[in-house]
Amino acid sequence: MTDEKKKSVFETLSAVDVSKHVEVIKMKKGPALSYVSWSWAWNFVKSIYPDTPTPKFTKYKEMALTTVQEPYKVKYGNKEYTKYRTVVKHAELIDREVPYLTTMTGTMVECTITIEGEPYTESLYVMDNNNDAVINPTMKEINKTQKRCLVKALALAGLGLSIYAGEDLPMADINEADKEQAEQRKEQVNQQRKINALQAEYRRLMMELINRLNGDSKRAEELVKGTLGDGKHSGEEYVNAVKALLESGEQS
Repeated sequence: MTDEKKKSVFETLSAVDVSKHVEVIKMKKGPALSYVSWSWAWNFVKSIYPDTPTPKFTKYKEMALTTVQEPYKVKYGNKEYTKYRTVVKHAELIDREVPYLTTMTGTMVECTITIEGEPYTESLYVMDNNNDAVINPTMKEINKTQKRCLVKALALAGLGLSIYAGEDLPMADINEADKEQAEQRKEQVNQQRKINALQAEYRRLMMELINRLNGDSKRAEELVKGTLGDGKHSGEEYVNAVKALLESGEQS
């Protein structure tokens, strides 16, 4: 008898039909967001891979923000209305770690799930019903984002990835043309992971620079622009510019 080749984690999880376990979050702006139920997804993975350890959320130095509600005008038809947006007036790093990254522009979480020795990492920012980043979110909003990020990390392992690829069927049931599209989507996911990691690194370094400048975010941005010079620059160039400023001991 010939031994059957053991299926990989991705082959196993991507073949699962998750359509009966999808939660839809309606947004005021843009399309609705679809997520697999985090409790079902975790229970399912543990039932197949019982040795899977508890998901880990990356920890960062806590940042305390001082914010104000700034009014601004919007027009609907012939009428003008006053709306409010959250604006950061001061930011300060605190010497303790928390499982989320707070920045001047929003808060994100990063989750890593290790299955059969292979880590799967995804990040997700805290968003409101307009799909916009939330400045200084509540713990309730952060906790919900962590659960959604957990599900996105499981999607990288294959479970429910069809949702993010825009497919209605699990990957084991799609045709060759769709498989090619799915592979392209996987590549896009990998590229996005690299971009997310670069953005997280830039935000972390910027927070360190701002802290050195006593919370002067405007001065930090000016120093980075001065280091980079005119023209368009890649994310990696921005990261390197901030690193150079930190290494030079820039404080004024």
